[in-house]
Amino acid sequence: MKNGHEMPDSGQLSIGSELKRKSIHLSMIAIPVWYYFAPHPLGVLGLIIAMTVTVILDLLRLSDHRLRGFFLRLFRSLIRSHEEEHLLGATHFMIAALISVLVFDKMIAISALTFLVLGDTAAAVIGKRFGKPLYWGKSPAGSMACFICCLLIGYLLLEGPWIMLVGAMSATIVEALPVPMDDNMRVPVASGLVMQLVSHLT
Repeated sequence: MKNGHEMPDSGQLSIGSELKRKSIHLSMIAIPVWYYFAPHPLGVLGLIIAMTVTVILDLLRLSDHRLRGFFLRLFRSLIRSHEEEHLLGATHFMIAALISVLVFDKMIAISALTFLVLGDTAAAVIGKRFGKPLYWGKSPAGSMACFICCLLIGYLLLEGPWIMLVGAMSATIVEALPVPMDDNMRVPVASGLVMQLVSHLT
């Protein structure tokens, strides 16, 4: 799903639909919460199952025009135009979640996923309400909200000021960059990679 503080275009949603979408987006906080509390290896196994089911259902939606039509009738107001013919943002998130828990240290994976869930939502809400697009169709208000939110998450979950600061900065920058990869994939994976590197260097 694209960032909430972008300028409107043909793939963008109304403010009301964007806020509804972000409320659903917030429910994905269940993934890092699950991984935090679930014992090993149950936490990883649960994510493997959830990711597999999500991907299969989304591929079925894309391959069967009847399922796609049914899905659009139910959720058209909540999905972007590019998602009608491609994987949903939630599917990208589940793939990124599995990559994160398999590759990164536990608290780094949890932080990176929470950066996306809460930081992206903060960018959307503040950017829509107070932002004026200045760069790549993004608003400084949205980016600042994302950074502050990620910084607070890092303070609560991570050890050491450098990994907290670099993690928040990398998540904010990657969230704002005009790259084609879905931000549900690029934010947790990129910020997780940066934090993992910093953790080995400090």
